[in-house]
Amino acid sequence: MEKLKNFFYHLFIPNEKNNYKAKALHTDFLFIYLIIAVFLTFSFKKINVNNVLGFATDITVQKLFELTNKERQKNNLKSLNYNENLSKAAYEKALDMFSKNYWAHFGPNGETPWDFILKNNYQYEYAGENLAKNFLFSNGVVSAWMNSPSHRENILKKEYTDVGFAVVNGILNGEETTLVVQMFANPLNRNIKTNNYLNENTKTFVKKYNNYDNQKNVVLAQTTNNKNLLNWQIVFNSQILFFIFLIIALILDIYFAEKFGIIRIEGKNIAHFIFIFFILISLLIISKGSII
Repeated sequence: MEKLKNFFYHLFIPNEKNNYKAKALHTDFLFIYLIIAVFLTFSFKKINVNNVLGFATDITVQKLFELTNKERQKNNLKSLNYNENLSKAAYEKALDMFSKNYWAHFGPNGETPWDFILKNNYQYEYAGENLAKNFLFSNGVVSAWMNSPSHRENILKKEYTDVGFAVVNGILNGEETTLVVQMFANPLNRNIKTNNYLNENTKTFVKKYNNYDNQKNVVLAQTTNNKNLLNWQIVFNSQILFFIFLIIALILDIYFAEKFGIIRIEGKNIAHFIFIFFILISLLIISKGSII
């Protein structure tokens, strides 16, 4: 126990034995981390971990539905109802983009979002569509939509009463990616069945339409390699953990340096703040996607 205490003291607290600077902030420690990071990057690249980056790790229909209605509630609008017909239309639109290799609201043969909605027995008065790809998290998708005037307009359009979603993995332009399709509408026929929440029946539907039968359409909705995805998640999480670790080390070092009156000639950790900045930028780049 005493050895462990001394280890953490040496790692985080500036003192005589570590030249009055936390060992975690020494350049040799950062250099070792960089070597490990480079090693992991090249190692996982050889097992095609980079090909998995397009697949979402935490995008769900339930979360997208909740976040969308949360934005409407913030703006004093009624929550949208979840509609299975619109979700089927969204799912078929995602498959169509994968099969015909396009990323747009309108297909190469003149396909429109409205075609998929009408095909799935939804007669609408108003209708709209939001698309997203290459995001990692549901929050990122909805935030990006809300930061785009046209997508925001769809989410906050008071005429819309229903919404449907699809989250589908596949190959687009030669790269594995996750497409998110969100379809809005207001029915002509008020008797169209909707739900203001995802009950057990709709959850079953969501599961079915977000786990397409690969045997029927291998190219349209390929499944990711779980082992490779796990390896990549380890790399991504290690970046986050090191980022937190370095922040804690800096805070403790600054605090105890002030407390003990330690004066350093080389300045106040400017290099470390730059290092943290670049880690943060890399994490932000990884988690970003695109919308149309």
